[in-house]
Amino acid sequence: MNLATRLKQKRNDLQLTQEEIAEKIHISRQTISNWENGRNLPDINSLVLISEIYAISLDELMKGDPEMVKQFDKKGNYFTVLAVLSGAFILLTIFHLISPGEVTATLLFFGTLIIVFLVSNLLILWGLIGIKDKLNNL
Repeated sequence: MNLATRLKQKRNDLQLTQEEIAEKIHISRQTISNWENGRNLPDINSLVLISEIYAISLDELMKGDPEMVKQFDKKGNYFTVLAVLSGAFILLTIFHLISPGEVTATLLFFGTLIIVFLVSNLLILWGLIGIKDKLNNL
């Protein structure tokens, strides 16, 4: 059973309307309808709220829906890149501490600039994707 079916079934089991659920999680009724018809997928914050309202675990709510897994895998890639860039910054800092000098100071400075640039671009991209997803849910 996919997520859309599970959301609708659980809402009906609790005898709640789409409007009541939408009001509780501060979104539109149309967004709930889109989720239940499989047009869009809820974001993680909405899923957490839904799981609390429906008294169901996130695991049980999402289990078996390949689209949800794919959506979270895509976002996981951003975290991996962010972790690699953070690790590179830590290594540059350690390298500077082990062998201080002009060359390592320059390397640390430019390496830090590059990492900050990449991280900021990554965060901007992540934010834009989030905005696009929110617009798709409307």
